[in-house]
This record gives sequence, C-alpha cells and structure tokens, in this order.
Amino acid sequence: MRRGRILILFAMILLFGAVAGFLVLSRLGSGGSNAPSPETTQGPAFGGEAQIVIAAQDISRGAVIPLDGVILSPFPADFVVETMITDLNQVVGHRARMDIARGVPVTQNMVTEQSGDLLGTGSDASLAIPPGYTAITMPLDRFSSLGYALADGDSVDVIVNMLMIDIDPDFQTALPNATAILVGPDGAILTAVGANKATQNQGGTTAESQSPVPLGRVETDQTTGQQVFLIPNPAETQRPRLVSQRLIANARVLHVGEVKSESAQPTPVPDQGAGAPANQQAVAAVVKPPDLISLIVTPQDALAMEWALNAGANMTLTLRGPGDTTENTTSSVTLQFLIDNYDIAVPSKLPYGLEPRLKAPERSLESTMPGQSSATPSP
Repeated sequence: MRRGRILILFAMILLFGAVAGFLVLSRLGSGGSNAPSPETTQGPAFGGEAQIVIAAQDISRGAVIPLDGVILSPFPADFVVETMITDLNQVVGHRARMDIARGVPVTQNMVTEQSGDLLGTGSDASLAIPPGYTAITMPLDRFSSLGYALADGDSVDVIVNMLMIDIDPDFQTALPNATAILVGPDGAILTAVGANKATQNQGGTTAESQSPVPLGRVETDQTTGQQVFLIPNPAETQRPRLVSQRLIANARVLHVGEVKSESAQPTPVPDQGAGAPANQQAVAAVVKPPDLISLIVTPQDALAMEWALNAGANMTLTLRGPGDTTENTTSSVTLQFLIDNYDIAVPSKLPYGLEPRLKAPERSLESTMPGQSSATPSP
C-alpha cells in the first residue's frame, strides 16, 4: 500500500515537470518569434551613399555664396538626380539665383556666374493668367463697378462710351472753321464764308458753292418766301454725339484695388491727445474704396482698352453670372438707335412749356463722361 502511494507521487512529479518544461519551451519559442529579424532592422537596401552640396546657412537671392555657406552631405545614391551638385567648387563664389534656405540641396538652376542672370520669383498675380492672355488695369469708381460689388474672379463685360464730333479732315480741328471774306481790288466780294463764291451784278447777288460742305447756303426767307443768300453762324459750339458699345465680353477680374496691398486701406484715426474728454469715443477708421481694377483679357482686347483709356473714353463694367460664357452680338447704341428700337417719341414743338425750364432731369446722376459736369436745373 505504501509502495503504491510512492509510485503515484512520483508519477505526479513527472507530470508536473513535463508541463513546466512545455510552458518554458513555449515561452521561449514565442519570445523568439517576436524578436525583430535582421532583415527588418536593416531597412531597404540602397546602392550606397553619395555626397551632395547643401546650404549650410540661409542664402539670399543675388548674394555671392561663401565657402562656409555650403557643405557636402551624405545622400542616398539612388535618389541623386542629374541637377544636384556634388562639387563645392561649382557653388562657392557663384551667385544665388533665388533664396536658398538652410538644409536645402543646391541644384544647378539655383546658382549662376553672371550677376544679371538672376531668377525672379515673379508675382502671385501672374499665376492666375492663362497662356495667351494678359492683364491690364483701368480706373474704377462706384458707377463703373456696380457700387464696388465686383470681386476677384468675377466675369465682366466692358462697355465703352465715346463722344464724337465733326472735324476738318485737313486741319483735324472741330468744325466750323474760322473763315474770312476776300474783297477784290475793285471792291467786289470774291469769296464769302465757307468757300462760297458771291458775285454782284445788275441782277443782284448770286452764290455759287465751291465746297461739298459749305457754311453759307441759300435759304428761303420765311417772311417773303424768296430765296436769299444767307450765311448762318452756329449759336453754340458743336454738340458731341454719344455712342455706346460693348468693347470686351467675358473678361475675368484679376484683382480689385492695388495688387501688392489690400484693396481698401483704413485711414489712421487722429490722436485725440491727453486733454480729450473722457466720454469722447474714437472715430471709426474710414475705409478707402478701390480706384483700380485689373482684368484678364486677350492681347488685342488689351490694346483696345489702352486706346480707349488714352483717348479719354468712359468705360463701365457689367457683371456676368458665374460660369456664363454666352456669346451674343450687340449693336452700337446712339440716339437714333434708341428712337428706332425702343419706341421713343420725338417731342413735338408746342406753343407752351413747363416752368421752371430744366436742362436735365433733376434725378440724373452726376455725369462721368469726359468734359461733362453735373446737370442742374437752370433758373
């Protein structure tokens, strides 16, 4: 009986030892599997290292690169491109064509031997101009800008308004010309005003036109009904004739106001001083509205706008809807066009009128056309 118990105890010891040994071996096996393998710790294999030139300090555009301004630094050979520089002699003593920050690899387009061959960074505005187009600036006010509603990126049409007059083709001056009367040695009238030849004889005075545009002309006397030779003189200077037409369609607004600064600059508030009353509040800063606008147009349209600006023509901008690229033709608008197409009646000459006499409607806005002033009722 005692011997059987000993055998059972011995068997249990062997069993516990086998279990303990299995656990130990399992722990050692799992630990080995979690350990990083040599392949994972080495990382990807490269084809060696190369030495490239990098900036050891910030180098300003146009500055001569000093010896301590650049260093050789190791770089994966597989990532070296042909524009990278591997020789300090190709950099030291040369000029930087652009600003080079510290730690940036120096490439061939960053340095030059000629001081005039500097690479400009350009403006941010030029990035918005597509190929084949250009930008031009025109004046802006509250009438031509929809009350300053225009913003960068809008699409607009440009309307031009011009005042036309008749001029002498040879003198290139406004008609009528200043003329004189020529008298012959015998006292006879040889020529009259406007290149009309007048002759005197027993039958009276006759007129003969020698010019396709004479100033003097034969008119009928309203009293007697007879034809007499009259030389009418203008009672006022020549009235210019207004014409309006769309000059440019679907131009893109590059910027409203000055490009390099904010389009609206607040004016500084004047200092009230130490003696100002305590209850006096500071006046709010006044925002100055923009007076310039830059448009993206074709080169030909830019020339047309330049001519109109130099000629003193008035231009107005009209706003298009987003994405609207509709192309439609327009007709030049004159007084005759309005009368013929908008059912405008020409007022009849009546023997009565209104008092006081008005030269223009009282609600008309101040004119922005060149040479015109605000319309006010005459006394």
